[in-house]
Amino acid sequence: MQDVVKKRRYHISYLIILFIIVTGSPGYSKGPELTIPFQVINNFIIIDLKVNGSPGMKFIYDSGSEHSLFFERELAQLFKVNIGRSIKIFGSDLSRPIDATIGKMVNFETDENQMVQADIIILDENIFQLDKYSGLPISGIIGNSFFKHKVLEIDYDRLKLKVFTPNNINPKKSGYHEVQTRWLKGKPYIKPKFYFTNTGIKEGEILFDSGASVGLLLYKNFLDTTMIPNKLIAGTIGMGLGGPLEGYLGRIQRMEIDWAVEENVITNFQQIDTFTLKNDQSGKQGILGNSIISKFNVLLDFNNQKLYLKRNRFGKKSARIDRSGLFIIASGVNLNEYTVKDIIRNSAAMEAGILPGDKILRINGFSSKNYNLGTLNAKFSKPGKKKVRLKILRNGMKYNISFLLRDII
Repeated sequence: MQDVVKKRRYHISYLIILFIIVTGSPGYSKGPELTIPFQVINNFIIIDLKVNGSPGMKFIYDSGSEHSLFFERELAQLFKVNIGRSIKIFGSDLSRPIDATIGKMVNFETDENQMVQADIIILDENIFQLDKYSGLPISGIIGNSFFKHKVLEIDYDRLKLKVFTPNNINPKKSGYHEVQTRWLKGKPYIKPKFYFTNTGIKEGEILFDSGASVGLLLYKNFLDTTMIPNKLIAGTIGMGLGGPLEGYLGRIQRMEIDWAVEENVITNFQQIDTFTLKNDQSGKQGILGNSIISKFNVLLDFNNQKLYLKRNRFGKKSARIDRSGLFIIASGVNLNEYTVKDIIRNSAAMEAGILPGDKILRINGFSSKNYNLGTLNAKFSKPGKKKVRLKILRNGMKYNISFLLRDII
C-alpha cells in the first residue's frame, strides 16, 4: 500500500513539474525574445548597442519619442548605414526644422549577441549635445518604433529591458496594473489627478517620458494662478533630451495615477511659449519623467497600445534631488572636466560664492577627474548636513570654497 502511495505522489509531483515546464512561470508563457541590460545615469536609461558591427555605442531609451535617432552622420557613414531619403524634423523646442536622413534596416546588436533590424533617423547636426549633460558619449536615442508590435518591460529591479511578443506575457499574472492611457504617434499619455494645497484638484494629460530626467513637470499655461505654489525656485530644473529645462521648482500635495499615489511631489513648473503650444498637436499639459517612472517596473504594450505599472523596490523611496544648487556640465576628451553652467538662486552654492563658468578642479580633496557626472551629482544629492569642499578655477585664479548641503525646496 505504501508503495502505491509513493507512486501516486511521484506521478502527482511529476505532473506538477511538467505543468510548470509547459506553462512557464506565472505571467510568462515564454521568456523574452530580447533582453538589453541598462544603467540609470542622471535619471536616463542608458543602453549599449552595436550598429552594423560597430564597437558598442551608448543610446538613451526614450518612451516619449516615436522614432530612434542617430546623432553622428559621420559614424553612420563609417559603419555603412544604408542612407535613404532626406527629411526635415523639428527639435524639442519646435522652433526650427533640422535636416536629417533615414537609415534603412540598420542592424542593432546587444551585448548578448541578439540582433534587431530597424530604421533610424540620422541627424545632419547633433542638436542634443547629450554628452555634456549626461557625462557619457551618447550616440543616439532609441524610440518606441524600435519595439513596434512588441511588449517592452522596463525592469528597474534587474536593470533590464525585456522584449516579448504580445501573447507571451500576461500583465495581470505578472503583478502589473493597467493605467488609463491615450496613445498618439506611438507615445503614451496618462491622465493623473493633481492635488494642490488649498486649491482643489485638477486632472491633466501628460506625456509618459522616460527621456526626461525630471519627476513631474507641469506647464503653467494650463494651471490657475492659485494652483502655483507660493514657494518656487527659479533656475535650471532638470534635463530633457533637448538640453536643460528652465523653469521653477516647487511641490504639490499629491498626484494619483489611477491606483498609484505619490505624496508631496517635487514638481517642475514651466511656461511654454504660444508658438510651441500651437505646434504641439498632442495638447499635453506636462511630462512624467524618469525620476518618478523609475519607482515602477513598466510594461508598454505597443501592439495593443496599453501601459501597465507595478511598484518596484525603489517605489517607496523619496526622489533624490540636488541639494547644492549647482547645475554642472561635462567636457573634455573623457568627459571628466566639469564646469558650473547655472546656479539656483539662494542655494548653498550661490551663498558660498560659486559663479557660472567656474571650473571644478577638486572635490573634498580628490581630483574631479576621479568622478563621472553621475557620481558627482549623486554626491551633491546626499541627505544630511554634508560639507562639500571645492577647488575651482575662475579667470586663471584658483579658489577654495566650501558649503553645507541643504534642501533647495
